[in-house]
Amino acid sequence: MLVAILAVVVIGIVLFILSFFINDRLEEVESQLEQLSITTMQDTYQLKKKVSVLEEELLPQNISDDAVSSQPKNNN
Repeated sequence: MLVAILAVVVIGIVLFILSFFINDRLEEVESQLEQLSITTMQDTYQLKKKVSVLEEELLPQNISDDAVSSQPKNNN
């Protein structure tokens, strides 16, 4: 009985020490998720910036079209 308890304790200590040297998969997944998040945020920022530029280019044209169409027509 003493031998079995001693064996379990030794195996536990060895596994505990090995756990510090084994590569952590969770850390790799967290790193990949963080990189994906950063990339997604950058893409979103660039898309919003492009949409903003397009809106600025189209907005004055829409306003001038609306102003022309809202003026009363003279049938003279």
